[in-house]
Amino acid sequence: MTERKEDYCKRYVLSMRNEAKTGKQNRMDLNKDNYSMYQLEHDFSHKIPGQSKEVLPKTRNATEQIKSNFQQSLSDLADWYRIVGTSGNDEGMLIKPAEMYKLQSFMLKRSNYFSHVGNSVQSGLLGSLSISKVMGELVPKPKFTVRKEGKGKSYSKSVVMSEDKTWELRFRDIRQENYYPDPTGGGLYEVEECEMDLHVVKMLAEGDDAIYDKAITDQLQAWSGHDMSEQTKYRETGMNVPVSGMRPRVKITEFIGDIIDESTGAMLHENCIVTLANEQHMIRPPTPNPMWHQRSHIVAAPLIEVANSVWGVAMMDAGTKHNRSLIEIFNLMLDSAIKSVWGISQIRVDMMDDPTQITDGIRWGTNIKTNSGLPIGGKVMESVVTGDVSPDVINIYNLLSQETMTSMMTNDMRMGAQSMRAVKATEVVAAENSITAVMQGMAKNFEEKKIQPELELACWTICQNWDLIDKEIFKSLFGEKRGEELAMLEPQDVFVATVNGMKFEVFGISLTLRRQADFRKWTTFLQVIAGNETLTEAFLAKYSFEKLLGEIMTALDIDKSKIESAQQPQPATEMAGAQPGGAPGASPDIASQQMSAANIPNQNPLAAAFGGQQMSMPSAQRMA
Repeated sequence: MTERKEDYCKRYVLSMRNEAKTGKQNRMDLNKDNYSMYQLEHDFSHKIPGQSKEVLPKTRNATEQIKSNFQQSLSDLADWYRIVGTSGNDEGMLIKPAEMYKLQSFMLKRSNYFSHVGNSVQSGLLGSLSISKVMGELVPKPKFTVRKEGKGKSYSKSVVMSEDKTWELRFRDIRQENYYPDPTGGGLYEVEECEMDLHVVKMLAEGDDAIYDKAITDQLQAWSGHDMSEQTKYRETGMNVPVSGMRPRVKITEFIGDIIDESTGAMLHENCIVTLANEQHMIRPPTPNPMWHQRSHIVAAPLIEVANSVWGVAMMDAGTKHNRSLIEIFNLMLDSAIKSVWGISQIRVDMMDDPTQITDGIRWGTNIKTNSGLPIGGKVMESVVTGDVSPDVINIYNLLSQETMTSMMTNDMRMGAQSMRAVKATEVVAAENSITAVMQGMAKNFEEKKIQPELELACWTICQNWDLIDKEIFKSLFGEKRGEELAMLEPQDVFVATVNGMKFEVFGISLTLRRQADFRKWTTFLQVIAGNETLTEAFLAKYSFEKLLGEIMTALDIDKSKIESAQQPQPATEMAGAQPGGAPGASPDIASQQMSAANIPNQNPLAAAFGGQQMSMPSAQRMA
């Protein structure tokens, strides 16, 4: 009976994997094309020798530009997420939110979370779904001591290293090819496939905390079946597929979810984990989810969601296709330019005295000997075809380039290039506002569906492994006394206090984009009022320059404390000569007199306040 249950579990896991594999096939085809274009791979099999084979990196550049924007949002801000208490009062809590924030930020830095976010964004742009596993592991922590030996002349010192272990947080990115979610969207299961070294699998079957069956792992052999996942992995990374016969690898299929009886629909195993090796051996039978939070340790979210879709869409899907068309047109234009330089000539061999002169081509400065049959004024060699790039071709190239940038939600300015056509400032602002609005939606979705769940799982995983964290880490972060107190806490108590008493708020990426939009609003506002003296005087009468400057600095994320003057500015009422009890601010006439007294003739007061130069503005606003 036990063998029947085990056989059913194996068949069930492989059946769910195949079901999910069928459901994602079209998505994988698109991913293959996107990653190939990212690695500058293009099919030139239709070209003949001598024709141009240049590749344009539009897909790669747009991906890296968006990826860098997301990463920069986390690096530029001191605080891009926060942990707050659910009750609003930190008193009496076993561990305070500020302390958990400090510890988790340390763990995130050690796990290289900055690069992980960039990789997740890149996966979402090229493969639609950003997938990662939140986990942890014991890592070596070497300790060095001085050993003294001998006495007198034989006395010596030596450095001795002893190896200890400490627990650290880890984030592992999962390829779309290796991830098999429930295609119905019901969340019944998730399957991950990967290859592991055989010795690593056997290590995980050793000790008190073993997760695999030792008796079965001892019988495992290297995987010899046909599997394209490793080849696609190296294609995505631009590496060659390594060939090594002395490094045995094992194919691992890990299932997490519910196992249902196919005939009755009864629940056989709920929220369990099953692991198969080489699709035949069950090295981990159905085991209850070992994580205390009882959630899957895999976080998957698309950058662009589609209703009722598990996978969503990738932003580079359309851009990659446009990029390939752009490559073809660019190479044709390049071939035409080369033809216009070199040209194609025809030679009348019968008019030459020595035809062997052109056997290896005609070098510059060669004098061709002709026979008497050549008429006076006749030519032995003359051009037949020359390259010519018509304006229509250039227009089509520019149009397709614009469509490529539009489909990738970027433009020439963002890519660091000047536009090939004359662009007005208002057009640039409008385009930036449109792109930023879309990016804000993507950023907010990415924060809520990807980063926040990752941080929650990371926090709860840290709590579960609290007793495995080196005590010295607590002391270095919180001081000797408080660090000792925190290190002595039981993981169960820390976990319950954290899950029940804290919540996460992620805002870094969307806040940065929002600040960019705010800065553009302020600059547009300044351009409007700087172009009209009446508007400037009305602004001076009612609003404060100091507060305006503070808002602009906030939009630019400038630390105002670093540049504050020790001398406090005078109140606006004193500067305007207003009497106590009078109306706040200066009247338009008083503001004009202030600027006249400053000996700044024929200059806009607002421009004078901002450095003494007139600010420019679009012609349409100047007319208004």
